[in-house]
Amino acid sequence: MQPCSVFDDLITLCYNYLWSMLRNIRNTLNLNEMEVILGEMMRRSVILFIVFMLITLTACSFDTNNKTTKSNLDGTTSSQNDKAVDSESSNSNTEIHEENDSTKKKVALYFSNKDNTALVKEIRSIEISEMAILRATIEALIDGPSKEGLRNTLPEGVSILGIKRDDKTVIVDFSKEYKEKENGITEEFKRISVVNTLTEISGIERVKIMVEGHELLDTDGKAFGEMAKVDLDKNGVISKNQSEVITVYFGSPNSNFIISEKRKVTITANDAIEKKIMEELLKGPENKDLYPVMPENTKILSINTSKDGTCKVNLSKEFENNAFAGSAGGLITINAIVNSLTELKTVKKVQFLIGGKVVETYSDMEFNKPFYRNENIIKN
Repeated sequence: MQPCSVFDDLITLCYNYLWSMLRNIRNTLNLNEMEVILGEMMRRSVILFIVFMLITLTACSFDTNNKTTKSNLDGTTSSQNDKAVDSESSNSNTEIHEENDSTKKKVALYFSNKDNTALVKEIRSIEISEMAILRATIEALIDGPSKEGLRNTLPEGVSILGIKRDDKTVIVDFSKEYKEKENGITEEFKRISVVNTLTEISGIERVKIMVEGHELLDTDGKAFGEMAKVDLDKNGVISKNQSEVITVYFGSPNSNFIISEKRKVTITANDAIEKKIMEELLKGPENKDLYPVMPENTKILSINTSKDGTCKVNLSKEFENNAFAGSAGGLITINAIVNSLTELKTVKKVQFLIGGKVVETYSDMEFNKPFYRNENIIKN
């Protein structure tokens, strides 16, 4: 039972008692005596009533305030607890974010030795986020070596204008200072330093270097394109023979498709990778279930790729004279050659020549125009 209801009951009880007394007095006293007694009783009743009212109001006020205070206290505690939890959660998330976002990674940087005769690998730990590893690695290369006896391969003042990843290839765009000559570093050392540094990163196989948004060109004005890691001997000297993984295609068992094979080849300084691909096609498939695609005794007379991505393949007359029977055989041969060569990013299309001349037809097919890559004929 609540305090207010108790006092209400007491007031009602007092009222009933007084009313009963008045009825008894009325029956026993005369009028004058009754007026005196009633006056005194009324005075006392009013005082008693006022006292009861004060007590009742005080009790009710105490109960209400108690509830309000309790409610406020509970609300404050709940709010403070919520804020504390939110604060703790926020701090926790921040810490996790910082741990995930920033981490130590070991990278391999290639610098020149003092006399510029070799490139030496320096392993360094740098603090980077997972997504920023490419930029951070090149920035570390720009900063220069920390070991004595090594020299920076990149000119002072060079900066990164942009860097992005396209599958297994990194495209890095340097400022114009990249072309500056400094410390007697050759263009070759500079280029290989960048390429080998980036290809040390897991998943990166090739690097394309840009300067102010334009592809880096060799002395003949030809773009270097996408470059693979350059082999160095144990002393850091550039090896004359470089290894490269290529993809070549051969005929499927039913002769309706072509199937790829991976080959690791060695390329010398005087070799063109396009020529190596053609030589591997001439060797035939390593998989016994596949079929050769090159006509017997065919010779490679010349091969080169122009700036627009056209690879001109000049073959001996045996390519035509010993062609596989029917247009289906000729189609497999052409697609196997074209798809093998267009595995290179620098090759967009293939123009065939026989004995140095464009031939109108080959195995009953039009043969005087460039051929493009055909994905539909590849069987995985």
